[in-house]
Amino acid sequence: MEMMPLFAVSVETVRQLDQTSLFRHMPERMKRAEKYRFERDRLLCIGGSLLMRHVVGIRDESKIRQGQYGKPFAPGYPAFNLSHSGEWCILVKGESEIGADIEKIDKNNLTAAPTVYTPRELSWMNEDPLERFYQLWTWKESLIKALETGMFLEPKTFEVLPFIENQPLYMLGQSWYAASDSIPGYRFSVCASAPVGSLKWTELRLSDLEDCVP
Repeated sequence: MEMMPLFAVSVETVRQLDQTSLFRHMPERMKRAEKYRFERDRLLCIGGSLLMRHVVGIRDESKIRQGQYGKPFAPGYPAFNLSHSGEWCILVKGESEIGADIEKIDKNNLTAAPTVYTPRELSWMNEDPLERFYQLWTWKESLIKALETGMFLEPKTFEVLPFIENQPLYMLGQSWYAASDSIPGYRFSVCASAPVGSLKWTELRLSDLEDCVP
């Protein structure tokens, strides 16, 4: 099975860009970014605009719609999903429903495990708590985003253990597939209604964003 590219852009890359063209093509999203109090949050929001533009090919903001729970999509373009955490914004695209999640690893979040994982998931997690906490979490979050159920689907009400054995999970009348990987300090996962395969981290650098380079 082919690798699925997962496209990423860093806060530092976004910081170095000329944002003039983004203001022309995605003015509302850029206005939304300006409302964030902290610079990193502004840059992550802009990073999402860059990924939609350069990976999905959306050059006109009017093409973007929002699903019932706020998930962006664009009729006539590939399905895609965005996620961000820490210093990274990521995007995956596909031909079917798809969700992605990236999380910066923080051991302080381990205390939340009993509130979001089933007893069987907790048992599996406890063999390697920090690593497996985020593997489970990003699987669950990416599945929720693929299903587009918002927060109406509580993480503790379903198990993602089939993903451990690279098996599909049957939920809401459909089979779901997932993959997970990591870079230093982060865990990320993708879930889709078609087989995902393994993930290939593909970082967009300044040379990939020529029309935004000052």
